Formats: sequence, C-alpha cells, structure tokens
Amino acid sequence: MLLWGAATLLVALLMPLFRQGACAWGLLDRPRSEGHKNHAQATPVVGGAAMGTVWFLLLAVCLLGALLLPHALPPQLAETLPGLATAARPLATVALCALALAVMGLLDDRKPLSAKTKLYFQLGTALLTALLGPRILVGIVPLWLSWLLTTLWIATVVNAMNFFDNMNGLAGGVATIAFAFLFTISTLRGQHFVSAFNALSGGVALGFLLHNFPRAKVFMGDCGSHFLGYLLAVSCILTTFYHHENTPSLLALAIPLLVLAVPLLDAITVVLLRLRLHKPIYVGDNRHLSHRFVALGLSRTQAVLAIWLLSLLAGTGALSLLWTPPMAALLILAQMAAMVTLILLIQLGAHPPE
Repeated sequence: MLLWGAATLLVALLMPLFRQGACAWGLLDRPRSEGHKNHAQATPVVGGAAMGTVWFLLLAVCLLGALLLPHALPPQLAETLPGLATAARPLATVALCALALAVMGLLDDRKPLSAKTKLYFQLGTALLTALLGPRILVGIVPLWLSWLLTTLWIATVVNAMNFFDNMNGLAGGVATIAFAFLFTISTLRGQHFVSAFNALSGGVALGFLLHNFPRAKVFMGDCGSHFLGYLLAVSCILTTFYHHENTPSLLALAIPLLVLAVPLLDAITVVLLRLRLHKPIYVGDNRHLSHRFVALGLSRTQAVLAIWLLSLLAGTGALSLLWTPPMAALLILAQMAAMVTLILLIQLGAHPPE
C-alpha cells in the first residue's frame, strides 16, 4: 500500500508540471478535433506521459533499493530476492513494451497515426511480450498456442482500454478498480513482486484520476490508454488465479475476464455495432456504454459512476471465485451473465446522443 500511495501522490503532484508543458509539446486536445469529441476547451493530453514517468521512476527506485539495501526490506520480500534475477528478462520485456506503447501513443496524441500503424505496433509489442516475457499458460498447450493467446489477449485489452477512454474519469477509474482487485488477489497469493507491480500501476492510475474527474484538467490520451491497457493485460497474466491446493474450482480462471468485463464488453459491442452500420471500427463515435447511459437521462458524471459500480460488481463476483466451490461459482457466473445481459440491453436499446 505504501507503493500505491507514493505513486498516487507523485502523479498528483507532478501533473501540473506536465500540464504547463503541454502547449509547448503540441499535446493539446482541441474541441471538435474529431466528430465524437465535444469537450468545451483545449485540454492537455499529458496524463499518460505523467503516469509513465512516475511508473518508470518508482520501478527504478524499487529495483535499486532492493539490490543496494536488501536488509531494509521486510522479511517476506527479502526471501524473494533470489527470484529477482529469474524475473529480470520478463520484467525488462514488460518495461520495454510498456515504454514503446506509451511513446507510440504520445506520438499519436501529437499527430494522429494511421489505424494500421497502431495495430501493427500493438500486435508487435504483444508478440514480443509473448516471446520474451510473461505469457498465458493454460494446462499443457503447444508453445505456439500460448504465444497466440498471449498476443491476442494483450492486443484486445489495450484496444478495449483505448476505446473506453471516452469520458472524464471512465478509463482511469475502471483501471484503478481493476488494479485494486488484482492487487488484492496477488497479495493473497503471496506474489510479492506482482503485488508491487499492481500497486505501482494502480497508484499512477489513481493519481491521474484526481486530475481527470469529475472535471478534466488533463486527458490521458492514447499514451495513457495504451500504457494502462498493456499493464492491465500483463497483470492478468502474472497474477495467479487458480492454485490446485487452495482453489476449489477451475472457474477461478475466469477472474480476469470478469475484472475487465465492462471495458471488454463495451469494446466488443461497439465494434459489432460499427460493423453492422458499415462504419470503420477504428473511428470513434458515441455508441459506447457511457453514451447510452447519458441517452437514458444520466449526467456524464452519473454515467461514469454507474460504470464504476458495474466494474465493482463484476470485480467482487470475480474475487469470490477464489474460495467458492464449483456450484456456487456457477451461480456467481450466472449473476455475471445477467449483468452482461443488462449491459447488452442498454447498449442495443438506448439511442446515443449525436
């Protein structure tokens, strides 16, 4: 929790400096720069840069501190230090890919890149992670299938978070909630390195949120959505959801899908709607779940709060899968299916504002 608090505080304190430099760096999101954007004034798009800077800074401080001052660490962390050398290559891969996606997003925030360029970049970093970093291991599967699943998972989550960044506080809030659940699970599992990873990632997301909700003084931009999306995808791979000794049901493997259910479902439905209307899937519009809530009469702030609550509902249901036997787990999944059905009814039934 100390690392979470430090990350939140540093992002919150450094954000004004990044906002001041936004104009000189050409990182301003101007009203009506795209058809679906309707904010009132030019807003700095440096939230992602601030989050990334603090994340890498604290990561370096933590690694140097662990190597130079091992005796200052709590006993349970000191015991895991020998495993740091083993984790060096995967961690370096994750850091490199996170940096690459953040830089690509920052370039896109300054001058829009083509959808094809961004997709190739997303797939490339996802594949590099699968080859050299953590990857999805589901039983005994061929190596190529593990690479494929990992690549598709990372690219999907990154795009889902990019799509979800369409209202003040939406992507930042949902990411913070997701990291809180992942932090809780990794802590309960005794995964100290992963727990620190989740605390650091959740902390920078919360620090950004303080400047983005309810009124946005800064946007995260593609830099922030790609960065947070990648960290979320990797965290879901790193965190242990099922352990044969203390997890009653294999259904616990569904936890990452539930924790990220709302942004994933929003992305899927939006893509399907765009395809049905013969519109490009990469062009933003007002057909997201948040816009549907506004169409039903909620204010934009209320719509974001409603989606936060949905994420909390999905996350708490997911968390309980760690301890529930198979039949109870099936009931929880049935509840989640009912929530998904509700979201689909809202998505398909409410007309979005133009």
